[in-house]
Amino acid sequence: MPPKDRKNQKKTGGRGRRANYAPAADAVGTRKYMPVGWANWLGFWLFGLIGIALFCETIAATIQHRGADPIAAGIMTVVFFIMTYLFATTRVKD
Repeated sequence: MPPKDRKNQKKTGGRGRRANYAPAADAVGTRKYMPVGWANWLGFWLFGLIGIALFCETIAATIQHRGADPIAAGIMTVVFFIMTYLFATTRVKD
């Protein structure tokens, strides 16, 4: 039996070719900034809580005029909030 002509073949998909290139549901809108897996949620909450505590320490050290402590606490606050952002937005491939 000869192979069928491409023009005569009926589509079996129904979704179309453009649907194959659509982004995943968790990669659009505000959902792309939220954690996906349990490890991402755990890291997000832990680094987030420590970042909030360091932010409070930065404010307290600034008010109490403790020398260079506000600078160190401010740097650590930025680092921990960056880690929080990375845990929230990094997608792990299964």
